[in-house]
Amino acid sequence: METGRLTVERVSGKSSVTRCFAKYPLKFIVPTKAGRSEIDAVWIYTLTYGGGIVSGDCISFDITVEDDCTAVLTTQASTKVYKSVALKCSEQIMEVRE
Repeated sequence: METGRLTVERVSGKSSVTRCFAKYPLKFIVPTKAGRSEIDAVWIYTLTYGGGIVSGDCISFDITVEDDCTAVLTTQASTKVYKSVALKCSEQIMEVRE
C-alpha cells in the first residue's frame, strides 16, 4: 500500500515539487527556503507521526525526479524504530526514478 508520492519537475527554470501526496504514518515537508539560494535544489523532509516507526507501520513511497532537476531527501532528525509488538512487522520502502 502506497503512503506517499512526490514528483520534482522544472517550473520557471527551477526544480519544484509539482505533486506531493502523503498519508498516515508518513508526512512530507517541502520548505520554500532551504539551502543557499544559488543552488537549484528542492529540499524534501520525511516525517512520521508519533516520532518514529512503530509496530505495524508500513511506509512505501515513490519519488520521480525529472531531467535537469535536483532534490535533497532527508529527515529532520534520526528516525526511531520501535520494538515490534505481537509479531507485527514494520517496513519502509522508497523507490526513486529519474
